[in-house]
Amino acid sequence: MTTTWANAPEIPGYTFVEHLGSGGFADVYCYEQEWPQQRVAVKVVRQGLALNDRERTLFTSEANAMARLGDHPNIVPVLTAGVTADNRPFLVMRYCPPPDLGVRVRSHPLAVADAISTGIKLASAIETAHRAGTVHRDIKPSNVLVTSYHEPALTDFGIAGRLQEVADDDEVRISYPWSPPEMLDGRSNGSVASDVYSLGATVWHLLVGRSPFSIPGGDNSTRALSARILHAAPPGTQRPDVPPALDRLLQQTMAKQPSHRPQGALDLARSLQRIEAAAGFARTVIAVEGDRAPSSAPRGTPGERDPDVTAVKPVSFVSASGPRALSPAGRTKVGEATGPRAAPLRRSVLVWTVLAVAAMVAAVAVLVTGGGDAPDRRVAPPPTASTPASVLPEAPTAVPELTGRRTVRGVAFSWSSNDEPRPEDSWEWLRPETGDTVRTDETRLLVTAGDQASVCLQVRLIRGTLASDWAQTCVDQPGGP
Repeated sequence: MTTTWANAPEIPGYTFVEHLGSGGFADVYCYEQEWPQQRVAVKVVRQGLALNDRERTLFTSEANAMARLGDHPNIVPVLTAGVTADNRPFLVMRYCPPPDLGVRVRSHPLAVADAISTGIKLASAIETAHRAGTVHRDIKPSNVLVTSYHEPALTDFGIAGRLQEVADDDEVRISYPWSPPEMLDGRSNGSVASDVYSLGATVWHLLVGRSPFSIPGGDNSTRALSARILHAAPPGTQRPDVPPALDRLLQQTMAKQPSHRPQGALDLARSLQRIEAAAGFARTVIAVEGDRAPSSAPRGTPGERDPDVTAVKPVSFVSASGPRALSPAGRTKVGEATGPRAAPLRRSVLVWTVLAVAAMVAAVAVLVTGGGDAPDRRVAPPPTASTPASVLPEAPTAVPELTGRRTVRGVAFSWSSNDEPRPEDSWEWLRPETGDTVRTDETRLLVTAGDQASVCLQVRLIRGTLASDWAQTCVDQPGGP
């Protein structure tokens, strides 16, 4: 049998170093570029795979567009492209040392601060792609590489699509654990909202070490994963060190209805920044073109600005996914407005040029996901609301029962759980008004109310490194609001 490295083509000006990986349609190699001297990653269409003229044209135009999009610090740039002596298209990209982020977090999930920072940087990259008219459609941990300077870099735009044209795609390849319900059941071919979902699922994965709806030791077949993605409520991370606001935000990004998610990658990045600031972590800058303080900002304090001020260039967004029509004549394209406020979407020649970014490897198509990521999507039933699927068999499943009442000394809270108790169980309570939090074995707390009109408390059960969902109750002053 011929080894993969033996198929590495001879490319003038490049010296083969090692084989990095393979996908369904291409191989990835590390080469040493002779001038300027540097290591690069080269994706080459697999030997013996025939491409038609249209695929070759798409490959070239998408490579050109990706080179421009690659100016972003968190997107792997395409440096050049060409065709080998045996007529195989190839792309030369910046080299990022393996392994990818998905492999890195399998045994060591990221610290909370690192996961939030990574999420902000990836959201910046995705926002940049959306403004260029492109939806990625395959955001997942294995498509996030890590540069030599430990920065996340999004790659594999091989199945990306043009925002205004994705509804016309006849075939869409998806990665089930990170894809939203509307792509699984065929209601959408991808949108801004679907990328937001996949990014939220990716950040969740970075915190836990697995995709949100997978169950260690359980049935994680395509059908089982699809059923949970379509019907189960998004689970919490069950990590005690994850701020409740972060858990809620990630669950919101994975909402079944696209309109219930953050309205864009920039919106998600700003929400992550606020959580980052509340937790006291170092601030991560949103790297989006136009993201700078207004020119009217006071001078004399270089480098300082409102962390939530972002000056942006106007762009037309696809706010949510629409249903796919049964026939071409009745099809409504994603992003097509209807009603009295509808207006046609017009694109300049410049925008058309940028929109060619669809998938940097059309011929390389799925590259990393390979041919096994796209089984028939029509078998999945429509999404419904239901209770969350258990993520780990030993995880607490019941939300604690929490009560509170006014006494002469203050507000007395007490709590319990319907879960069968275990020796390692403990509790964590949180005061939303003050941010105070305590880990305890007690099941009672007396809070001095003072003049407060309302006193609230959140409680969850801690079991080892896992935790239940938060329970919350508020006790108002008699006659208060």
